[in-house]
Amino acid sequence: SARAMNLFNELKADYDTELAKVHTEEETAAVLEALHERSAPKVLALARNNGGIYNKAAQFVASLQGGAGDKGVPKAYVQALAVLTDGAPFKDFAVMEPVLVEEFGKKGADLFKSIEHRPLAAASLAQVHRAVTKDGETVAVKLLYPALRKEMASDFAVFRVVGSQIKPGGFDLQWLVKDFEEAITMELNFETEAKNAQMTARCLQARRDVRVPRVMDSLTCKSVLTMEFVDDMFKVNDKEAIASNHLDPRECGKLLADVFHEMALVHGHVHGDPHAGNVYLRVHKCTPKGCTPELVLLDHGLYHTVPDAMRRDLCKLLLASVSPFATRRRREALATRFAGPLFRFFPPILSPWFVFSARLTMGDLSAAAKQQLPKNVSMQDVGECLVALHDSQGDGGNMLGVLHSFGYTRGLLNFLDFPERLRLQSMIKYAIIGLLPEDQRARALKEGTGALPLTARVQLIAGDMYVYLLWLLIPVLVLMGPFLFIYEIWRGIIFFLWRLGGLNPLAWEE
Repeated sequence: SARAMNLFNELKADYDTELAKVHTEEETAAVLEALHERSAPKVLALARNNGGIYNKAAQFVASLQGGAGDKGVPKAYVQALAVLTDGAPFKDFAVMEPVLVEEFGKKGADLFKSIEHRPLAAASLAQVHRAVTKDGETVAVKLLYPALRKEMASDFAVFRVVGSQIKPGGFDLQWLVKDFEEAITMELNFETEAKNAQMTARCLQARRDVRVPRVMDSLTCKSVLTMEFVDDMFKVNDKEAIASNHLDPRECGKLLADVFHEMALVHGHVHGDPHAGNVYLRVHKCTPKGCTPELVLLDHGLYHTVPDAMRRDLCKLLLASVSPFATRRRREALATRFAGPLFRFFPPILSPWFVFSARLTMGDLSAAAKQQLPKNVSMQDVGECLVALHDSQGDGGNMLGVLHSFGYTRGLLNFLDFPERLRLQSMIKYAIIGLLPEDQRARALKEGTGALPLTARVQLIAGDMYVYLLWLLIPVLVLMGPFLFIYEIWRGIIFFLWRLGGLNPLAWEE
């Protein structure tokens, strides 16, 4: 902790001294880049030396590259810390075995028929060993690193001090540190992870193409998590393994998109850490026509629960952003519930195609291309937007966590070269299902959309058509540039005519 505070004070003094010498935007940009380049390796060294929670914090920063991109965090930090996302150094089993003794009163050899001393994998908070139970079942045993809980209080005291001194635009973002602390506390309790895994399995029980490893309750406690061992897995972004297993990357992408969109938009149960180290593929079954994939979801320590009202509003906003029948007022009202004063930027975060349904100016787009804030956006606006996203509707719903998860999955889909059109079609499909009555939702997931009433099937077909329509219009809209208001007039005329006839194909406004 003292090492962390010393480094923070050193870097802060360096930034303050160097920035005080410059006076123009161009000079500031050049100086900042140099500061980032020489500071990032020091932060990486600190994370490696301190390990544990510091590693986890560094991984969160690095993950922004696969999620929101490197626009919010300097590229030098993202690139330097990215090495920490590939795993962590192993600890000797002699160091880890006392965890078993403390929790169960037995050594590994007495608790299991056998347990491998060399771990299968290691992360920032725990490492995993293969073992065989007394009943002969092969399992994966996740062991929490000793002393992490004891060190957490002092580590977060440092984070709070650092957070209190970083106030962009004078806006207090201490709640970000508080959120991170709550998330880590959750991840340090493997009983919580076991419950999350079981909840995920229940949500996805209608699917035969998803595997959530079964939890062994009798061998699970706060510091030890034992789950069934799933073999023949490979990372979802391993293109060579996908090809060698005769799987279609596009089919793998569709499975990934459908599963995560279903979890968020239908169940309101969002995996908080779906990076490539936690999302795997394996062959589900093979026929003469080829093989189909199975998705394996690991690491259920962090989940975001989306309140039902917020989940439904998100579904409505997605449909309003793609449908030609939605009024601008309706779209903006929904977006404001999530992003406050920066509502117009929220739909394009969900999909870049929604830029055409958002009220963005050429100045907004120009600033985005330069990785700058638009001139009419203040740091106060940014702060208020973050607060709105953090508690979107005053009911504890954390849209920041949902966006982070969506960003992760979008990054994985990009690795698979999965088209935005197909991602959006998957999103719209589950947004429509998410707004159906509960009995129809359950039926659609269990029996397929063909089992739904005709009106619901029409809604699904219409949603698919709207995405296709937008896909066809994208090149035209890009060429229209500053004349996008013509597109809005066209949408308004169509909406008026449909309403005049008493029709609302998606029924999302009710």
